[in-house]
Amino acid sequence: MGKKQQRTSLFGFSIRNRKGQMWVSDFVIGLFIFMIGVVLVTRIIISNVSNDEFPQLKSEAETLSDYFLHEGVPHDWSNETVVRIGLTTNHRLNDTKLQQLYNMSYDKTKFYLSTNKDYLLFFKYNNTLMNLSRCSYGAINFSTCEVNVSSLEYDNLIRISRLLPYNGSIIEMEVYLWT
Repeated sequence: MGKKQQRTSLFGFSIRNRKGQMWVSDFVIGLFIFMIGVVLVTRIIISNVSNDEFPQLKSEAETLSDYFLHEGVPHDWSNETVVRIGLTTNHRLNDTKLQQLYNMSYDKTKFYLSTNKDYLLFFKYNNTLMNLSRCSYGAINFSTCEVNVSSLEYDNLIRISRLLPYNGSIIEMEVYLWT
């Protein structure tokens, strides 16, 4: 009768034909697969949680643009009497209210618009930025009347575009909101 051959494992240990015994290499491979699974599940959960912020931001941007398109409270508000900012009178952009907004500090406007997010407001006519005593209002102000939001640092950015009458023409109001 011949001598039984002994096999060696990946790490040089001798292996005998024993059933039900776990090898070190099996344990290491199993642990590695388990760790990959934990990492993948964690990343999926984290990405789903951060994406929940986007619909809320979109809703807040729509509300902000609605505020701008309404008369405000009171309807003939000034910087001393304002409760909520609005930029129209009879559904048309009101230059006086726009000037009142421009004269107000940015942080104060955020308070009266009920937002803690950064925003940017500007108006366009035929895809050209309008200079209505200023080219824009918000967290950043353009030194020239050219839109360049590429310099913004944000996690989520929403752009809302609305149309409204102004001096016999239809202009576009754009509101950007970001976190």
